[in-house]
Amino acid sequence: MTPVTRKRLIRFILIPVICLLVLVGVAVGILVTQQQRLVNMAVQELNKQLNGELVVGGSDISLFQNFPYISIGLKNVQLYANKQKSSKPIYEAEKMYMGFSLPDILRHKYNVKAIVLKNGHLDLVQQTDGQLNIVAASQMHQDTTAAKDTSNVQLDLHINKVVVKNMLVSYIDQKNGQHIAVKIERIQSALHYDSAQLSTDLKGTMVFDYTRPGDTTLFRNKHVSTEIKLSYDKATQVAALPVGKLKLEEAAFNINGTANLRSNTVDFKFSGDRPDFKQLFAFAPEDIAKELKHFKYDGRLNFDGTVKGSIKNGQLPHIELNFACSNAWLHNTDANKKLDSLAFKGYYSNGAGNSLKTSELRLLNMNARPGEGVFRGNIVIRDFTDPKILMQVNSELEIGFVGAFLGIKDLEHVTGHINLNMDFKELVDLSMPQKAMGKLTQGIQSELTVRDLTFRIPSNPYLVEHLNLHAAMKDGFLKLDTLFCNIGNSDFHVNGSISDLPALFHHQEKPVTVTLSAHSDKMILKELLAFDSSKSSKVKEEIYGFNIGMSLETSVNELTHPNPLPKGKFKITQLRAAFKQYPHAFHDFGAALTISDTSLLLRNFAGLIDSSDIQFSGRVNNYALWFNKVMRGKTLVAFDLKSQHLAMRDLLGRYSRQYVPKDYHNEVGSQIWLRSKTELRYDSVFKFANIKIANISGELKKHQFKLDSISGNIKFGADHFVKLDTLRGKIGRSDFNVSMRLYTGKDTARMKKENYLQFASRFLDVDELTNYKLSAADAATENNVAAAFDTTGTVAVKTVSTPAVSHDSGFNIFQVPFINFKAAVNIGKIKYRKLWLKNVVSNIRMQENQQLFLDTLALDIAEGRLAAHAQFNGTNPNKIFLKSLINATDINIEKMMLKLDYFGQDYVINKNIKGRLTGQIKSFVLVHPDLTPYIDQSRAQLDINIYNGVLVNFAPMQAMSSYFKDKNLKMVRFDTLRNKLTFKDGALTIPNMNINTSLGFMEISGKQALDMQMEYYLRIPLKMVTQVGFRMLFGKKQEEVDPDQVDAIEYRDKEKKVRFMNIRISGTPDNYKIGLGKAPKKTS
Repeated sequence: MTPVTRKRLIRFILIPVICLLVLVGVAVGILVTQQQRLVNMAVQELNKQLNGELVVGGSDISLFQNFPYISIGLKNVQLYANKQKSSKPIYEAEKMYMGFSLPDILRHKYNVKAIVLKNGHLDLVQQTDGQLNIVAASQMHQDTTAAKDTSNVQLDLHINKVVVKNMLVSYIDQKNGQHIAVKIERIQSALHYDSAQLSTDLKGTMVFDYTRPGDTTLFRNKHVSTEIKLSYDKATQVAALPVGKLKLEEAAFNINGTANLRSNTVDFKFSGDRPDFKQLFAFAPEDIAKELKHFKYDGRLNFDGTVKGSIKNGQLPHIELNFACSNAWLHNTDANKKLDSLAFKGYYSNGAGNSLKTSELRLLNMNARPGEGVFRGNIVIRDFTDPKILMQVNSELEIGFVGAFLGIKDLEHVTGHINLNMDFKELVDLSMPQKAMGKLTQGIQSELTVRDLTFRIPSNPYLVEHLNLHAAMKDGFLKLDTLFCNIGNSDFHVNGSISDLPALFHHQEKPVTVTLSAHSDKMILKELLAFDSSKSSKVKEEIYGFNIGMSLETSVNELTHPNPLPKGKFKITQLRAAFKQYPHAFHDFGAALTISDTSLLLRNFAGLIDSSDIQFSGRVNNYALWFNKVMRGKTLVAFDLKSQHLAMRDLLGRYSRQYVPKDYHNEVGSQIWLRSKTELRYDSVFKFANIKIANISGELKKHQFKLDSISGNIKFGADHFVKLDTLRGKIGRSDFNVSMRLYTGKDTARMKKENYLQFASRFLDVDELTNYKLSAADAATENNVAAAFDTTGTVAVKTVSTPAVSHDSGFNIFQVPFINFKAAVNIGKIKYRKLWLKNVVSNIRMQENQQLFLDTLALDIAEGRLAAHAQFNGTNPNKIFLKSLINATDINIEKMMLKLDYFGQDYVINKNIKGRLTGQIKSFVLVHPDLTPYIDQSRAQLDINIYNGVLVNFAPMQAMSSYFKDKNLKMVRFDTLRNKLTFKDGALTIPNMNINTSLGFMEISGKQALDMQMEYYLRIPLKMVTQVGFRMLFGKKQEEVDPDQVDAIEYRDKEKKVRFMNIRISGTPDNYKIGLGKAPKKTS
């Protein structure tokens, strides 16, 4: 070749190349100069019309990303749900490339030919109103400022490549809780759209995850591969799927067909691409799939189906599916257990009506050999809305094989044998080969036998051992005639029946009866609750000889839809049990419970606890209230309890006896009858209760009194309100009638109403109520008292043989806030030990200022009459005092006894004086918190008149026994004693008084303290003094004493020649001194 020719050839080649490079450079230059402007302009225009906000972090040019296309790369693309950008972006991508062809760029046509998305997420949320968040965010407003383009421009779109890499797409349905997450590894697609047709293809891999409430295991982290081609003809509106391949894990499926969008009809066919078990195991949850790795398996599993028909207006198309398994086996290599000869044929169709109502499922000729066992069966189900079932099963299975074969740890130690024969027939018009179904018999028959089954309850260290069971069903009647097992050292025997088992599955309105009987020779609760160590450690009870029979008559609808309890009749019979810790036994208890729409009626819950019989009946109206989370409304609880013999020793256990007074531990009641009804009101919380007591009656043997006809009405509320309305009856010989109203709340309107107590009784026997008996020892104690009550009212006392009592440490009622309260008492007669009170009438007032007023107290006592009024003032709870005025009329002193406190010791005034007392006592008494008086800090004025009196064992007289001539000084009688005594500083001061006694006239004055110190001055007739008395007083014989020369001897009356002697007695009854002496004269 000549040089000239060579140059021309080089020029010819280089010129196009150079032109091409120039064109590329020009195109690149145009893109470089225009890309940022185009991006900004596009984003601004879009944001003007979008409800959401589109954000682009930046852009650049890439020549080789989508070669041969030139690409504009967008960085950090984000789409927000609103303009505020306050939440996480709905869509976000690290890189987004859009490829443009070089010729289009040169013609200033920016048609996208390729799209690439990398590293991002798309979060789709469908809200409860059905709106999708990305649709709401990308919805565009119409631009009214732009001129309308009325030209008809045909859209042609040809995107040769769409690539998505490393993107996470999630979808959440807030209404039903469904959640779909797809992790896209790589998907490539293409889209061609013109005036006639749309075609696309999709090929890629992803990880699919699906959860919903109640199902979180089936489609979790499944690897999915797709290869799909789809075309759509705009003229005919037919979408065709010529190629549809889906791979789920190791299973492959084919789908092809068409969909007519004009007539809304579909015609698809699908089938399994690989006829083996991989198709089945592909649907296994992830954790089960791991367990299946140590299984070897083989066999043919195939299926194919069609979906054809209209989908207009929510209609279902016709669906048919055929599937079969043959020559299959599964071998657990770890356990060396094999399921062999697995085979079946199946068919599903939604029937002529293309609905669940006309659907039918068949599983025919099912065969398997689980180890040494056998399984054969046929199953047909029609009408999925109310299934009709035909089931034929013949199975013999060793349970140990199941645990070992499946590798379930909780079943590894399970042993036993199960034999199931079933011929369950509800279908009578079967259109299928007789050979496939086998010979069918009329009715429903089945039999289940379990022999020597042993297994472990999860978290329980004790095995369920030697479980033997036999159950049979015929014509729908299921009878469990044997169920026996041991759990640890406990044994259980159970049998029962269900009258119509098929009805339970069909939710029919048929009546159904369920019975159950259970028996156990021994139940060790500690072992039965061993699954919970906290409960097991607390329970020590053991039950022996337990037996119970139960039955329930109701309907299927009530069992499946209780509201809130199934209506019907529930019975308990032959309930028996004995206990180790609770040392009593229940015998032959039974009951009948009727459940209606609004009430529970319990009849004759009766039986024996040891020797005690109990018969209980009750009723609860509006029982549904107790099942509501927020309780509003009224409910009524009524009961009737009877017992002919009720011994407390038969009821009390080692703990319950701590809450019953010891005096009642051995009490025995007879003819017990309690009847009552209680109305309760709730308004989200408890408001009030109205208890109507119709009858309480019975007789107590040990306490020897009888309860008779106790009735009345009691109301109490949550607002500190209590009211007793005519609570009356008899307890032994005592009768009562009580009414009361007490309100301590803060409602000012209710506080204005009077709080009161009204108590009335014809006879009140306190001795009987307290089981008081005056024993011989008690009587002897009373007769051996050595104290004296002298003719002047002087008190001699003895210390009670009890240790010192701390009266200040007791309960102080005055520290409790008082309220305004009135009480009225009217009692015809009271018997208290030897003291009888009659015609007791009293009116008492309590005031908020801690004061208590006894406005009226009148009673007949000790053959006389006593009237009083008083005031308790506890304004200062540490200094409580009582002011009182008591009028006594013709009272027999011998029958009066009082209890006093003197310097921390309890004292009793004893019977050392007899006679009749009339007088008035004014007192101011400081009392302890337990209302026992401070005698040393109290004072009283006694204006008394005692007549027909007798001094018995009066200490001053006993001290002078050797001074008087032949007189009975143990009993000194007197006719009348009048005086005004003063009690102060723990001592009784007696002014001088003249007494005409059986010893003669004498005068007495002096003082006696409660510590037994006394100082008495007596003027007695000289003629009463003996020779011994003279010698002891004067140290001389009587003849040697000149009465006129002794000051201690004087005339009482100057006109009469009767001489008197002045004697002074001082000391204590045990250590006293007698001598001559006159009483000191009072100084004015």
